[in-house]
Amino acid sequence: MSFPNIPDVDASVSISIEDSVNLLLASVAFEELGLAHLINAEAEKLQYVLGTIEGQTRLDPAPTLDELLQVNHSVDQTLRDIIKKEMLLEFKLEDVLTISTTTTSTTTTSTTTSTEPTEAGSAWSVGTDFGTGNAQYTSIGAREPSKTVDLGLGHDHTDIGSVAMVRSGSNLLVTISTVAPYTMDEVHLYLGDVPPTHSAPGLFPYHHTVTNPADYFTSYTFTINVSEFTGKTIYVAAHAHVYSLI
Repeated sequence: MSFPNIPDVDASVSISIEDSVNLLLASVAFEELGLAHLINAEAEKLQYVLGTIEGQTRLDPAPTLDELLQVNHSVDQTLRDIIKKEMLLEFKLEDVLTISTTTTSTTTTSTTTSTEPTEAGSAWSVGTDFGTGNAQYTSIGAREPSKTVDLGLGHDHTDIGSVAMVRSGSNLLVTISTVAPYTMDEVHLYLGDVPPTHSAPGLFPYHHTVTNPADYFTSYTFTINVSEFTGKTIYVAAHAHVYSLI
């Protein structure tokens, strides 16, 4: 299996956006390589227990049914964790590609098109209406390891991105993302075991805000401990204040 190459970047000088993108892409490649090795190791674990590795002497005594089920459960849990990591890597890769595309577009059209962000409005996790305006909430079931819904802008809930929910141990990771040409300066999150009733995002318990347009972002992840909601459906209302770059 070949190894990706880390770009040769001199940290003593200013790193360009192109170098930053290359470093991020290389980090994704290395993480994918690590996950591939883990999957291969889990496959060899099953082969060893079943005695199907070429040249292997079968286990004596042979594993019992309960032991085989335990091994299968262990492999299943590991693969579930790998799938969760793959989802996060996909979000990371999409964000990196957006950085690259946005940078190229701005460079090539700056002489004819203004790149000053213009306010586009409020976007919500698409699902069930509540409160006033275009507010909506979604939910993730007690047995759902992950779920992704659209991020809808305006009263017609135009799809401009996604809200991804991924369980990781006792935490729930909620990632709010936009696609080009949209960006955000504020995100708010409600999370609980009952649906939200008030749609004022400024009153939500979790939030992230920037004020400098240079710091506007296309993705933000909240990591929330949800151990108190074990075995319950979790209701999520994700809000973003959105700008357009065209």
